[in-house]
Amino acid sequence: MPTPTRIVVQDKPGQPLYLREVTLSQPGPHDVLVKVHASGVCQSQLFWMHAPHPDPMLFGHEGYGTVLATGSEVTHVSEGATVMVTWLPRAADRTPGRASLDIPGLGTAYSPNVYTWADHALVDELYVVPLDEKSHQDVVSVVGCAVLTGAGAVSNVAPVAAGGSVAVFGVGGVGLSAVAAASIRGAEHVVAVDLGTEKLEFARKFGATHTVDARQGDPVQAIIDITGGGVDVAVDCVALPETVTQAVNASRPGRLGVSMGGTAVIVGLPKKPLELNIAQQINGNMLTGQKSLIGTTAGGCRQDDIATFLEWHHTGKFDLNAFVTDRYPLDDINGAVTDLAHGKILGRALTTM
Repeated sequence: MPTPTRIVVQDKPGQPLYLREVTLSQPGPHDVLVKVHASGVCQSQLFWMHAPHPDPMLFGHEGYGTVLATGSEVTHVSEGATVMVTWLPRAADRTPGRASLDIPGLGTAYSPNVYTWADHALVDELYVVPLDEKSHQDVVSVVGCAVLTGAGAVSNVAPVAAGGSVAVFGVGGVGLSAVAAASIRGAEHVVAVDLGTEKLEFARKFGATHTVDARQGDPVQAIIDITGGGVDVAVDCVALPETVTQAVNASRPGRLGVSMGGTAVIVGLPKKPLELNIAQQINGNMLTGQKSLIGTTAGGCRQDDIATFLEWHHTGKFDLNAFVTDRYPLDDINGAVTDLAHGKILGRALTTM
């Protein structure tokens, strides 16, 4: 049966978000109809709100909800199941397309993958993850993007070893996840870098051993002094030209014929073009220091990694209840994204339905 619902839509880039009433069709063969209970409010959605898009756009890509109906080819979940919706598809012989929805009087709105800022969502089954009973909490929705992106950076892309060192530039939701993962993996030095003391002190609750306020001096020199030469892994969750450069410079130099240098991992979505002089840097340049610069999406994770991150929460290694600091009703989605843009959210925010 068709399902009347409310969906967050942005007509054009830079405009406010609107909560529109629409009717979802019954699920196609590979679709799952989900009643959404909560969804994370992510910096990447701010990026898409201001990026060029010729068509109206749908938002939200980490959700928690209940299955109301499934298509004829769906076998891994059934009606009544509690699920996570993520933008990271599971491996399959087919590639899911982007989500689309006809909006009365407006045309067709799109998302690159899924949408979860809605009372209901019609989602390709490859983006739907079944949850066991101990994961029946709205806070687990943030594992579908923030946690896998940040934690994956130091678990998969540039795995930090026990006793190693990590610096994280920008400790919002993704950065905090990188901090937590580095601590869980046994890093000796976990350095959180941000602007202002509140977020930095909050990062200590998730395993940061040191904090650096980038407004109070050179963060690269501070990291070099703390670690005695630089970090094994520097995670840039900001992706501005200056923070990418800082992450490379904060990585420890290697020794020719002896060892490779550290790795800088770009996790944030780039806001500007970057020009990086790899031959003229402090703390050993990229060539003689044998450093690496890596970009990543979703922390190099596969959907199977989600189970590991959920287990961290269940065993108390990564407290998602403390990680989620703010909740907004779906009707106040503009308030949520405004607060996120102005740095008012300490950890991760949810919009709730």
